[in-house]
Amino acid sequence: MNQIPFDFGHGPNQPGRRRGGHRLFFALRPPATIEQQVAAIADDYGNTFSLSAKPRLSTLHVSVIGVGDYDELPEDAVFAARQAGATVEGAPIAISFDRIMSFRREGKARPLVLCGEGGRKPLTRLHVQLGVGMHNTELPHNISRSFTPHMTLLYDRKTVPPTTLDAPVSWTAHEFLLIHSLLGKTEHRIVDRWPLLG
Repeated sequence: MNQIPFDFGHGPNQPGRRRGGHRLFFALRPPATIEQQVAAIADDYGNTFSLSAKPRLSTLHVSVIGVGDYDELPEDAVFAARQAGATVEGAPIAISFDRIMSFRREGKARPLVLCGEGGRKPLTRLHVQLGVGMHNTELPHNISRSFTPHMTLLYDRKTVPPTTLDAPVSWTAHEFLLIHSLLGKTEHRIVDRWPLLG
C-alpha cells in the first residue's frame, strides 16, 4: 500500500508528523449549527491571545482513528478501511467539549483545540472498535493509549493555556465518516459514512 509512517492527531505531548499528500482517517463531524459557535470562540480567544491564524470551519471534525498517510491514496487501503468501518455497531454519541487549549507541538504551529470528557468513553470505544476492524482487514490498527478526543479550530505558534469555556460546545453524533484529506489544501472528501443507530 506504500504507506508512510503514520502519527495521527495531536495529543498534549505528541509532536505529530505529516508526510505525503493524502491522509485517510475516521472521524465525526459536527452539524453546521455548531460552526457559528465555534467561530465565535475562535475569534474571542484569537483576540485575547493575539493569534494570527483563522479557524478552519470547513474541515471541523473529531478524529476517531487514522488509517494512514500516503503519497498517493491506494485503492486497497480505502477498500480495507471501508470493510473495517462496516464492522462497527454503536449508538449515537453525545459530545460535549468544555475546555479550550493549545496542544504542544515542538517547532511548529500548535493546534488550538476544544476538548473535554463529554463523550470520551463512547469515542474511545469507537476508536478501539475501528482499530480492531482495521487489524482484521490487515491495516495497521493505530490504537493509541493516549487517545484524546478533540476538535482542532486552528494552528498558531502562540499558546492558549487550558481554559474552561463559558458554555460547552455540544452535539450528538449520529454517524461516523471515512475521510480523505488532501494535506496542505484544507480539503476533506467524504469517502464513506456509517450510521450510529444504537
